[in-house]
Amino acid sequence: MLYIWLLIYLAACVACLVFVSAPLAIVAMGAALVVGLALALGLAGVVLLGRASWARVRTPEQVRQALPGRVAPAFVRRDRAWPQYFAAQVLLDVRAVAERTLAITGQVWTRPLPWARAHLVWWPLYVPVVAVQLGVSLGAAAGVLGVALVAAGVTAAAWLVGGAVVWLLRGADAGWQAVRHSRASCRHCYELAAVPAYRCLGPHPTGDRLAGDDLHRDLRPGRLGVLWRRCGCGWLLPTTVLRAASSHRLEARCPSCGEALLPGAGVVTDVRMPVFGPASAGKTQLIMSALVGLHHGGEDAGGEVSLPDERDRQRHEMYARLMRDGGSPAKTDAGGPPVAVTLRLALRSRVALVHLFDAAGENLVDREQNARLSYLDHARSLVYVLDPFSVRRVRDEYAEGAPDVFAAANPAAHDPEDAYNATVQRLQEYGVRTRRRRLAFVVSKADLLGKLSAGPVEPDGVRTWLVDNGLSNLVLAAERDFGEVRFFLVSGRHPGREGGFGPASWILAREWGSLD
Repeated sequence: MLYIWLLIYLAACVACLVFVSAPLAIVAMGAALVVGLALALGLAGVVLLGRASWARVRTPEQVRQALPGRVAPAFVRRDRAWPQYFAAQVLLDVRAVAERTLAITGQVWTRPLPWARAHLVWWPLYVPVVAVQLGVSLGAAAGVLGVALVAAGVTAAAWLVGGAVVWLLRGADAGWQAVRHSRASCRHCYELAAVPAYRCLGPHPTGDRLAGDDLHRDLRPGRLGVLWRRCGCGWLLPTTVLRAASSHRLEARCPSCGEALLPGAGVVTDVRMPVFGPASAGKTQLIMSALVGLHHGGEDAGGEVSLPDERDRQRHEMYARLMRDGGSPAKTDAGGPPVAVTLRLALRSRVALVHLFDAAGENLVDREQNARLSYLDHARSLVYVLDPFSVRRVRDEYAEGAPDVFAAANPAAHDPEDAYNATVQRLQEYGVRTRRRRLAFVVSKADLLGKLSAGPVEPDGVRTWLVDNGLSNLVLAAERDFGEVRFFLVSGRHPGREGGFGPASWILAREWGSLD
């Protein structure tokens, strides 16, 4: 009897498999494939829309440690900003979709098991369930694979297009700076940078300000953003130096010392005019004359002339008053840092920041002291000032006959050739290729020299006068050391081309444009 019931049970199972479970399994598997595919795609949509609380997000705090690749030493560390999606977040999103899909399909397999164990006798009816499980699993796997392939394809395209755009924008920055001779020049530490640091003016907490997390040292297009970058504070910031320079959300800072830079730093033409020579050679008087002359010359040319900050405005007012009254500026403090005076010139579409640097002659002559004067290294043009009253032949011939003139001249004590060599050798020892620089060779105190009738008859005869007065070695050394040398005879009390404006306008014409 037992065998008869066993045969009946087996027949019923076969009939159930053939006529019920098999058809249901085929239909259920097809539907389950669609459900599994929809599950994976739906989860992908939830993740992409940012509605998935279980998905991990690469935050600005994690960028510095988790984002691959090295940071150039000049930029110290990665900036605190949200990474570009295809640079970091896309992998986390694909992984989140895969993990969540696997967790749900795992539930599809484990949830029916207790029922199957309790009703093992009805195993033929479990076949459609297995079909559903297989269908959901295969559909979900296909969906995850599709999401991964699409993400990989879009990511590859984004990297190709984005990489080209990044290099195009960086090239535009570099090209603009090369044509315009633009650099970020710091007047505090005298360093020069192609890429300024920018301080975000957004709602940063005090801790960010103190830790420097509001500072973006490398705002160029890259993995933190191509056209725009989202700061850790949430503000959207423009990339490229060209766009950052005109943004009201950013403040340019020196990458080396952190001090504020002048508006337009890194974008407008940067003209640096370091003046060197021995103490009492007339360097400060020359700078005073050059600053006042450039101000007048820019206005006469129809340009817009301004002093960037209050310190420069006060110094210009003092220099202009001394020029009107025939006074002399105070001697540069030998114990203090070099004095940097800046003038902003705008003529039609051209804008320049002109920096005039004055250091005490004692620091320039002393090899140990002038090692700290790094501003000399970055200038494309330099101005050497020679005091004609320190020339031995002039002193021997006229000192006794015109003591009052020599007293007014206050001749420089150091030998002109030694003063020149101290600075030029310092430049060469620090790797500066002086043959790629130009030199304005200035003979100062022309007004006093004229009282002795001892100076050059014409400005074009300065070189000949120097040679005739025993300075041929100095002249030859200057022409050997520098790629271009121009000789000037100036009076620091004259605001025009006979004064400091002459050599300053010559340098300006070669680095920026003529004011004529």
